[in-house]
Amino acid sequence: MNYSADLKWDAKYDVVVIGFGGAGATAARYAAKQDRKVLLVDAAPEGSEGGNTRFAAGAFATAVDVDKAKDYYLQSFAPFDHDEATLNSFVHELTQLTTYAEADFGLKAHQSGMHKRPEYYEFDHADAMIHQSMTTLYDGSFWKLLRQGVYDQLDKIDVWYDSPAQHLIQDPQTKTILGVQIEHQGQLRNIAAKNGVVMSSGGYENNPEMVQTFLGRGALAPIGTLYNQGKGIDLAVEAGARLWHMANFDSHAFSLNEGRAHEQFAYMIQWKSLFTGSVFIAGDDGTRYLNEQCEDRHGFQYNHGDYVMLPNQNHPHIVMDQAEYDQLQQDTSPKADQIKQVISYAVKADTLADLADKIKAPRLAQAVADFNFFSAQGRDYVADRPAETIRQFGDGPYYAIAIRHNVLHTHGGARRNGQCEVLDLAGNVIPHLYEAGELGDPFATKYIGGSSVADLLISGRLAGLNAAKPKSAAIDLDAVTSPSLAGEALRSDAQATTPTFETAANQYIGVANQGMGDLPITVRVTVDGEQMTDIETMQAAETPTIGGAAMPKLRAAMLKANTYDVDVISGASATSKGYRNAVKDALKQAKKLG
Repeated sequence: MNYSADLKWDAKYDVVVIGFGGAGATAARYAAKQDRKVLLVDAAPEGSEGGNTRFAAGAFATAVDVDKAKDYYLQSFAPFDHDEATLNSFVHELTQLTTYAEADFGLKAHQSGMHKRPEYYEFDHADAMIHQSMTTLYDGSFWKLLRQGVYDQLDKIDVWYDSPAQHLIQDPQTKTILGVQIEHQGQLRNIAAKNGVVMSSGGYENNPEMVQTFLGRGALAPIGTLYNQGKGIDLAVEAGARLWHMANFDSHAFSLNEGRAHEQFAYMIQWKSLFTGSVFIAGDDGTRYLNEQCEDRHGFQYNHGDYVMLPNQNHPHIVMDQAEYDQLQQDTSPKADQIKQVISYAVKADTLADLADKIKAPRLAQAVADFNFFSAQGRDYVADRPAETIRQFGDGPYYAIAIRHNVLHTHGGARRNGQCEVLDLAGNVIPHLYEAGELGDPFATKYIGGSSVADLLISGRLAGLNAAKPKSAAIDLDAVTSPSLAGEALRSDAQATTPTFETAANQYIGVANQGMGDLPITVRVTVDGEQMTDIETMQAAETPTIGGAAMPKLRAAMLKANTYDVDVISGASATSKGYRNAVKDALKQAKKLG
């Protein structure tokens, strides 16, 4: 929206950051470290902020050689164009990430077990790429580390939850971004930003219209946050920015299809034992369209010499016969528990014709006949699946499991330069406007694992530092009300409080900053001699139907076995690890004090 002289400002900050995910948390943190007053807003309610970083493993790409790493990324871009300055900046920063980790977080990065080799290991100079992490993986601790960086500076950072940005406020003559209009507590608030605005609101994977418009796909299941709805795209367009990378996204191939916003089992395409035998994936008409055993690279799969995103099917199914169903019931692979849960969703029919009618796949019988022929010939003529993984379908009954293509996140947004400044249609900088995270990240195609986490650290840092730099005033903001005087309604939603819990002589408090909730998992363990007699959950914010349901089961198992070292609960591994570590922490104190 254009600024006019009669516009009423509600508050003034040095920097406003739109989006409290990993990139926004990093931008706010670095801006505050420059002794700037920062407003950090998020559209999600408290407890659901974090964007896709909340669900990320936490491993990030690093590089040991700038030139080799640049060539590696250029191979992933080809034949797409790239912005030289942006790529140069990104690659240079990659080589510095371990230094930043130690200097800024006090943590020594270590090689991650997530990817023992780079995703595109066949590229030249793949040996220059290393995955590292500062935290344990898949337990929410990486997001909590970044979130804590904000909470450590709440004297300089105000946080507003459930407060979506509606418009950028722009000088119509100079095109300078002066502030942001934010919907906060049911009212539109005009917030001045003296030095800069950082857009870090994530992608558009939860906006079906944008998914159809930019990706040309009709049915993708988001497997990360549900709050990335493309508002940053609207803000960028409104400000006159050039968009880029709008058609690029990454996924993990398939999820179950129960028609829910969040589906389950996003990694099922990688379960080799699930696709060994008389089983395949049927497209909308029942025919096959992929090698089910193919290595999945964030949704990109081998296709005639290149890795491309799978073509979209609107209602694909896993199809199998009775022999395969029985085989999977007895599966002993590392994914056995998940596989058994997946096949529990199967629909059953006595004949292929009946199954085809049930799943509306008219060419299913033909696909099975072709599959049987390939097995007999020892070669898959459709998708080149290894012959040893193909077994002919036998007699019925037959089974089908509805699945969906999914989306992890999109990459499109405003075009940015190497300093994370947003560019207009002519390639000029839009003054005071910056961008960080997956909104407009530098990846044109072929997402490489760990790169988005690296980018949120890199772009968050650069955007925060540059937005914090003093600027020449575009208009006179001296009369704008300061945040501390703007009234009760404009207080920060985030408060730095540390609860305390009472203990008796034989009780010990254990804490683990893990799990998917924002609060640390805190337990009180009662010990009688060498025996645990009680475990009480004093604090947690886990999802009630997942982590919340797992903790009572873990408690019972631990008390029965008299140890924290029990099996994790399938589907709630992050909570399980956190709960185990909290009990472990309490027991360590019991031994130390006893």
